[in-house]
Amino acid sequence: MSEPRYEAPVAPAQAGVASSPKSLLDQMQELLASVTADLADLGSDLEASGARAVDRLGAGDPAGGPITW
Repeated sequence: MSEPRYEAPVAPAQAGVASSPKSLLDQMQELLASVTADLADLGSDLEASGARAVDRLGAGDPAGGPITW
């Protein structure tokens, strides 16, 4: 009994575009660029939500009151 062979999924070719298979390096660079963009968006969203929280609570302590010593 033979082991089943793994075959990588093949993306359908776009109409009118002669496509050549991308190298693994090209695929990884595209993936990295996509993840980097997603992380940049997430970072800006977190910064914006943090700024809104500070505006809402005031610049004092987390309870919203002034800091006293």
